Amino acid sequence: MSRGPDPSITTLDILRVFLKSPDPAFIAPEIADEVGHTTDGVRRRMNALVDQGLLAKKKTGERSVLYWITEEGVHHYASETSDC
Repeated sequence: MSRGPDPSITTLDILRVFLKSPDPAFIAPEIADEVGHTTDGVRRRMNALVDQGLLAKKKTGERSVLYWITEEGVHHYASETSDC
């Protein structure tokens, strides 16, 4: 089994959760619930998005990591979903 990001979890699905919520940051299980995928799969995808500069993260405890969307992530979402 691949250890990379699950291709069925799309970048736009994850970014949409951040943009549609008033919450500024999330943990992986919250995003997993929203997009209907496993926490491990979502965590791998979100870490790939961190590497791409679309999300940022901060370890807040021994096992807790907060993720938030970056300005680049907002621009990416807007450019991918625009009707132009």
